[in-house]
Amino acid sequence: MASNFMIETDRLMITEFRAEMAEQVHLNSLDEDNRKFVPDEVFETVEEADGTIRFLMECYQGTEGPFVYPVLLRSGENIGYVQAVPVGDQWEVGYHIAAQYTNHGYASEAVMAFLPAIMDRLGIERIWGICREDNVASRRVLEKCSFELQSQGTGMYHGQQHGICKYVYSLKE
Repeated sequence: MASNFMIETDRLMITEFRAEMAEQVHLNSLDEDNRKFVPDEVFETVEEADGTIRFLMECYQGTEGPFVYPVLLRSGENIGYVQAVPVGDQWEVGYHIAAQYTNHGYASEAVMAFLPAIMDRLGIERIWGICREDNVASRRVLEKCSFELQSQGTGMYHGQQHGICKYVYSLKE
């Protein structure tokens, strides 16, 4: 997979991680929603964030993923990430915008810009969006980005039983 991934929107840039982003990634990961909904993406120390970033940077060179990209404001400030993660033989989209930047439409803007680029790069025609049923903000992002609800019920999510919603986005009608 080629390097130098870059997507620009009116307000955002989606690019590749750099090692110097570790402190901001650490800080962005500490909010309560992240702890509740994606506890495996909380980095308690800068060193932990640095190790993860270095792993993700290595993934850019391969084809197996995960492919995680920082979301930056046009000013260069790191506010979160978007990702495509392999789940079996399919792919799932994920995203997180740090608490102080939520409710501005950044997650929807990032996901809408990311989908065509990552799906083309991966050669796929559909991608899943899976979230906890009580994660209303995440569900709203998926729905705004034209994902369709496929199923809703109880299942394992990050090692615990929760109500979960599975959405799909497809390039085919």
